[in-house]
Amino acid sequence: MKNQTLVIFLFLCSFWSLSAQENNALIAGENLKYRIHLGFINAAEATIKSSPAITKMGDRTVRKVEIEGETTGVLELFSPLRDYWSAQIDTETMLPLKTEMRKREGRYRKEETVLYQMDKGFAKITSPQNKPVNSTIAGSKDLLDLISAYYFLRSKPVSDKKPGSRWSAQVLVDSKIYELVLVVRSKETINTEAGKKASIKTNILLPKNDMFKEEDAIRLWISDDEYQVPLKIQVNLKIGFLTIDLIDYSIQGRKIYFPKASL
Repeated sequence: MKNQTLVIFLFLCSFWSLSAQENNALIAGENLKYRIHLGFINAAEATIKSSPAITKMGDRTVRKVEIEGETTGVLELFSPLRDYWSAQIDTETMLPLKTEMRKREGRYRKEETVLYQMDKGFAKITSPQNKPVNSTIAGSKDLLDLISAYYFLRSKPVSDKKPGSRWSAQVLVDSKIYELVLVVRSKETINTEAGKKASIKTNILLPKNDMFKEEDAIRLWISDDEYQVPLKIQVNLKIGFLTIDLIDYSIQGRKIYFPKASL
């Protein structure tokens, strides 16, 4: 997997930010911006944006969410990256109906479209770089992609949960299904780009792999307030520490935490 910094960011999106109210996580016109560091290197920036308006896919009402990431600084000179992910999410069920992905990582290129037909028990995957170009994968009726998993879990209240409480989800990533688990740890006040903030500390437990140093290598601090968005993430990789910080946040153009910042 090439240029793993942005890939890890997109992977984490599936478990960031747990809203305190059920079924109110897919907010119209929500924009979040993050800065990503690998050790002392300013590696990349990424944004998560939900559409202001809803649309229709057949008889379903959907909202589109887009994630974009790009390298900055030294990495932009030696290993430029442009990643784009989007999802059309059913506003009632919070399940994905269609996702798209485009990767430009150095000379590497990958495009993929997935149509979720989980009422029939499968998702249809189309990618010019795959062999065969068209394929299907069987899955449960509540199978999620990275983006819909992010919003599905945002609908679950955690602020009043005891340490050790956990949620899990089946997530389709790069034609494979993974089970990811989020565990609530404690409440902490941390220093952020927006000053000191009350937060909920959590961990993500991942399947055994060669990228992360330990099973609970991912630590997330979620704002302990009405917004409950990810303020800070630390990832203990085998090649060093990856740190991701929220640097801007707005809803329908109204700034949250960063009154002088702009997306």
